[in-house]
Amino acid sequence: MKFQLISQAYAQCTPGEGGVDLGDCLKLSDSTPVKEIYNNPAFLVNLLVRNLFIVAGVYFAFTLFMAGYKFITKGKEGIQEAQSLAINGLIGIIVMFSAYWIVQIVALITGADVGL
Repeated sequence: MKFQLISQAYAQCTPGEGGVDLGDCLKLSDSTPVKEIYNNPAFLVNLLVRNLFIVAGVYFAFTLFMAGYKFITKGKEGIQEAQSLAINGLIGIIVMFSAYWIVQIVALITGADVGL
């Protein structure tokens, strides 16, 4: 299975044109201009936020792994470090998911389409 964040884009403008609008020049693989699909900054923010949730989840898993490793290998002083790491990771994941649900509640109340 092949993973692509966006479809392939091809440049369709000839060199030397003045006032080139890249949204018109770049076409996706189905000849759709890029500006028809990615037409506002909200799309980019939405894409970044979704991917940051994934990165944060991986970081949380890594933090818990490191806390467990320190707990097992470092003895008494490792227990303090492990506890600190685990608590900080847990606080981070709680803040992240709280922010997500707050945005969802605000979107439900206001009727805004946030797309998350």
